[in-house]
Amino acid sequence: MPTERPVAACQALVKTYATASEQVQALRGVDLSFRRGALAAVVGASGSGKSSLLRLLAGLDLPTSGKVLVNGLNLAAMSPRRLRAVRSSTVGFVFQRPSDNFVPYLTVDEHMRLAARATKRVDGPGADELLDALGIAHRRDHLPEELSGGEQQRAAFAQALTAGPAIIVADEPTAELDSRSAEDLLAVIRGLSEHGVAFVIATHDPGVTRMADDVVELDHGRVKRDSLGSQQGIMIKAPEPGPGAGGDSVAEVSGLTKTYRRGPEEVHALDEVSLRLAPGRMVGLMGRSGSGKTTLLNVLAGWERADAGSIFWLGDLEARLPERRWHEIAVLPQKFGLIEELTVRENIEYPARLHGSLESARKRIEELLGALGLEELERRAPSETSVGQQQRTALARALVLRPRLLLADEPSGHQDAMWARGVFGCLRAAAADGTACLVATHNEEVSGYVDEVVRMANGRVEQGLEASPEGATVKRSIPG
Repeated sequence: MPTERPVAACQALVKTYATASEQVQALRGVDLSFRRGALAAVVGASGSGKSSLLRLLAGLDLPTSGKVLVNGLNLAAMSPRRLRAVRSSTVGFVFQRPSDNFVPYLTVDEHMRLAARATKRVDGPGADELLDALGIAHRRDHLPEELSGGEQQRAAFAQALTAGPAIIVADEPTAELDSRSAEDLLAVIRGLSEHGVAFVIATHDPGVTRMADDVVELDHGRVKRDSLGSQQGIMIKAPEPGPGAGGDSVAEVSGLTKTYRRGPEEVHALDEVSLRLAPGRMVGLMGRSGSGKTTLLNVLAGWERADAGSIFWLGDLEARLPERRWHEIAVLPQKFGLIEELTVRENIEYPARLHGSLESARKRIEELLGALGLEELERRAPSETSVGQQQRTALARALVLRPRLLLADEPSGHQDAMWARGVFGCLRAAAADGTACLVATHNEEVSGYVDEVVRMANGRVEQGLEASPEGATVKRSIPG
């Protein structure tokens, strides 16, 4: 149970970053305390300062001014060596991008054993129990790259918890988890908080906020004192889902099979998958982490090759087509793929430059910058923006040439509720403009924007499903 005794506190905390063009004040005089055994949710729009606050609490960054106290120790006054000791035994950190939590050549089990060396916990679950509770015990002998994004996030949490810290700091840990996996993770968090572990979680997930003992809302680097849910911002009105342009398919897959071999194990990522994507239609691809969604998108994008099956592009077999361009197939991947040497605007312009149509795309670029809230950030490098803003930059880049087919992998995973609606609204508008959109997502709100929902599990799809108001699924015929 939470106690009034704080395990961490911030006093007059200020953090300023110097960019190539300006000074960015991420935090402006923040005063907060975090209770032992409590779950604190840190909420706010992308760019409000959530990630900066978490990095300071974990000792991964130093404040411009003010104090950060953890177990009574002032992190700002510590030597690098003492900070490393605090991070290994007192503060656990889970990065926003799942792959950032791992050493690529170590298995999940090896990460867990390394973390356990620093543990001081005498009760609570051990490594085996944590992996089992998070549903990844069967992945313990795999490398991080062999896990889905959601599995990586759960493994990262298990690793951080194994070390038995007094406080766990996590940046959007449920962003890439399906609802069932998120619930499993939150159940483990609640169980450990009862053993006195404090959790500070930056989140856009209302499930985390509902479960939290304390909620802190940040707004432009300050603690917001009024009620939650009052933030204002640009709202994008989405066209109503409808029949779209229909007609012949842009892309069609038939009998796709893809198997990975992991040691003695065979993983059937795709199992006889068939799907038709028509111009002007938006299809939501839903399913648990590891169900095969990303593999299907990668095969459609040409980034991976299926073991069997056929892919038709505009009625022709894929093998007879030349290499496709941004105006044909555009992808919003989970890792974004932004070019760090380019500004936000230059990243969005990049496909148009390659296509030789930059001048004619100027109006489109301005529209996307405004619609996705990127106008004030256009001169910054991607690293000088939040992860949510980076994701919207990658979406604008994908949409700039009005592609025939858009493949979006968890496009709202790092967005607050307002910007999740904005992102889906932009995708809906692209479909209304004639683009065939395939959107892999855990966000059930997508059902209000799509023409069709396709559910995926264990590498197989069940087509023609539509989310009902009660949350059940009902059969729907697929237009021919």
